[in-house]
Amino acid sequence: MFAWLRQSKCRGVLQYAPAEPKQIKQPRLINFIPVFFLMVAAYLLFVFPAVALETTTEEAVYIDYQEDFKINHPNFFDLLPTGNLLICRVGYQKPAVAEVTPDGQEVWSFPGIQANSALRLANGNCLLADSGAPGPPYTPRVCEVSPQGNMVWEYRFSSLAQAPRYAERLANGHTLITMPFKIIEVTPAKKVVWSYGWGKPVSPGIPGHLACPVQATRLANGNTLVVDRGLVGGRVFELTPQKQIVWQYGTGTYPTLEPSSQEPVSKSGYLKQPVCAVKLPDGHTLISDLGAQALITVSMDGKLINTVSWQSSLTALPVLNQWWARPLTPEKVLVAFTLTSLRSRILLLSLEKQQNTA
Repeated sequence: MFAWLRQSKCRGVLQYAPAEPKQIKQPRLINFIPVFFLMVAAYLLFVFPAVALETTTEEAVYIDYQEDFKINHPNFFDLLPTGNLLICRVGYQKPAVAEVTPDGQEVWSFPGIQANSALRLANGNCLLADSGAPGPPYTPRVCEVSPQGNMVWEYRFSSLAQAPRYAERLANGHTLITMPFKIIEVTPAKKVVWSYGWGKPVSPGIPGHLACPVQATRLANGNTLVVDRGLVGGRVFELTPQKQIVWQYGTGTYPTLEPSSQEPVSKSGYLKQPVCAVKLPDGHTLISDLGAQALITVSMDGKLINTVSWQSSLTALPVLNQWWARPLTPEKVLVAFTLTSLRSRILLLSLEKQQNTA
C-alpha cells in the first residue's frame, strides 16, 4: 500500500512539476525530501504495528477447514506457523499424513500410514507416530520423514500392543514417545535413556500407573506434562525427571451423570476424556477435555481456574463424532469432527468464559 501511495505521490509531483516555472523546481524538490522522510517515518510507526496487530486478530487466525473425504477422518492435527494444517487422516482406505491450506489445498502428503500424531520439525521434516496399520508387516514405529518422503530415522516396536500414540522431538535431539502404558525417551542411536510406566496395565495407585496415556510433552523446566486419557475418566499431571508427580488434575475416574442428563457435563476436579494439554506462558496449564467438550485452565499447583465449554457451539451442526481438540488459548480451541454426511471439519471456536461447573 505504501509503495503504491509513494508512487502516486511521486507521479503527482512529476506531473505537477512541468507546469511550474523552471526557477522554482529545485526548491520544490528540496521541500519534497523532508516530506518523503516524514511519510517513511509515519509508515514505520503506524503501518508496521498495525500489520502486527492484524495478524493476532480472530479474523487472521480463523480456520474452518472442510474435507470431502468419507473414508477417513482427522484423528490428529498440528497447526503450522504458516497457518496450514498437518493432518493425520486415518480410516480403512487411503490413510495418510497431509499438509493442507485452510481452504483445502493439499501441499504435501505421506500416504499409507495410520498415524496417531504428526509434528513438523524445525528442519522441515515430519515426526510421525505410526500405529503399524493398515497392512503387513504391521510394524508400529516412530519415524522422521523428509519433505521428499524419505525415511530419515525410525524407532520400531515389536508389537501392535506398543503402537505409539504421540511423539515429539526434544531440544537435545532425543525423541519422547507416548505408548499405551509407558513413556520413553530415546536417543538418535535408539537407546532408551528415560522412561515412566510399566508397559502393561497395573492397578491405580501404584507408582507409574498409566491407564491410557495419549500425550507426553517435555517442559522447559525439565519436567514432563502427561495426558492420561484413562478408561473411565482421565487425569493430567506434571512429572519430574525423578518420576515424582508435582501436581495432578483429575482422578482417573468420572462421576456418574444423572439419568436425565443426555449431554456431557464438566465436573470440577474431574476430567472425562482429556486429549491434549499445553503449558501457558503464565505457568498455568490448559487442557482440552473431549468427553466434557470443555477447555479447562489449571493453576501451577493443580487448582481449577476456569472452565469453558464448546458444547453449545456445535449444537447447530449435525456432528456424528468428535475426534480431537487442540487448545490455543483459554477461550479458543480447534476441534476436529465428522458430520453425519461423513465429511469432516476442523473448526476454530472462539468461546466466552463461563462459570465453573460443580
